[in-house]
Amino acid sequence: MLTADPWPGDVVGLVEEFRAGRRSPAQELAAVLGAVERSGLGAVCHVDAEAAGAAARDVDLDLPLAGVPFAVKELEQVAGWPRADASVPLRHRRSARTSTQVQRLVAAGAIPVFQTPSSELARGDDTVSRLHGVTRNPWRPDASAGGSSGGSAAAVAGGLVTLATATDGGGSTRQPAAFCGLPGLKTTWRITPGGPEPVIEPLTVVTTVLTRSVRDLARVLDLTVGFDPRDPYSAPGPVGGRRFVAGLGAVPTRGLRIAWMPGLGGARPEPGVLAAVGDTFAELVAAAGLCQVAPPEVSFPAGAASFAGIAALRLYRWLAPHWPASADELTDDIASAMRAVTLLDPTVLAGLDDYRIAVIEAVAALFEAVDLVACPTVATEAFPAGDSAPRPPGPLAIANVSGCPAISIPAGSGPTGLPVGLQVFAPHHRDALLIELAAAVERVRPWPLVAPGAPR
Repeated sequence: MLTADPWPGDVVGLVEEFRAGRRSPAQELAAVLGAVERSGLGAVCHVDAEAAGAAARDVDLDLPLAGVPFAVKELEQVAGWPRADASVPLRHRRSARTSTQVQRLVAAGAIPVFQTPSSELARGDDTVSRLHGVTRNPWRPDASAGGSSGGSAAAVAGGLVTLATATDGGGSTRQPAAFCGLPGLKTTWRITPGGPEPVIEPLTVVTTVLTRSVRDLARVLDLTVGFDPRDPYSAPGPVGGRRFVAGLGAVPTRGLRIAWMPGLGGARPEPGVLAAVGDTFAELVAAAGLCQVAPPEVSFPAGAASFAGIAALRLYRWLAPHWPASADELTDDIASAMRAVTLLDPTVLAGLDDYRIAVIEAVAALFEAVDLVACPTVATEAFPAGDSAPRPPGPLAIANVSGCPAISIPAGSGPTGLPVGLQVFAPHHRDALLIELAAAVERVRPWPLVAPGAPR
């Protein structure tokens, strides 16, 4: 039965509804636009209703994402859309081109409808900026949706759309996924291209998506991964294959060695979070037939300052023409980072490479001893919305600096009822294995596809 609300299921189910004639792309778009207008999550910063409406009237139902409305994180370009990156000094910029990932989603039949806010220039773990305000968690509006892909996570978990793009340069997909009860994959570096204007520095950022189900994640990845000549760092491989969908249920997991390392990256998980995630970890081990082994004795370098230094170089690229005149327009964190980056000397810059090398060596040593590593995605439940105080990256940044894949799998709720996540790391190019493990958890412990009370 048609309702005034958007589809509460997943992408695959929505396409099936369209093909069966039980819903239409135009009706679904109208429901999405109505929910966006009513929403109080702060998960939308630009709407392109006219272009979306034209696309919804001309859908090829044979396409794999036929008629699926989706959202685009503001750090990813769509021609003609704002390109402010949540920063007031950049508010007049517009994109002249469309990212490779969005182009491939559109070619598969999906319809870009609105843009989701990021934290300013993707820095920080709470999606709040002076340009867009605060993005709220659909599970509890006084809680953070995380950052920097908090807008996308809130839109998907909050019932507005079934699919949104995201980026992950230091946990920016996995942390919001954990806070909002979604699966979130940080892929092996550049299996999805970063074109058409590929950001090379800081060598940590990947383009990905947020979905409600594991099968959606597999389907979308099959449509977006593969080499792009406009991104010479993108991984080789065909576009539009069945690498991930065909692998679901067929990737061998039995007997793989997994280490439980809740203190990875210097993290100190809260007891209630550790208990909830530990229970899900035990279920994963049993469901996938894994072999839990003792954690390897591998030492990681202290990372907070070095990782912040890597990210600061990218900030300077965009804001240098506006600095220091724009200082009062920036969040305190961005302004502080700009002051710090102007003081970087050759010794500090050389030390950043030393830090990268140490992390890469440590990760390589880990995976010489075990096949997989698991820990809580974040040490806490979601903190209050708008609390943009800097926090250490914990284990999240390890995957970004090393380039290996990591996934956050919904792991129930913490002591206050907010979602928490189980994070699993794998060696490079074992993304399909991580998706298989997430599917194993999904089968034995299905998670809500949207937050209670969605759409919000």
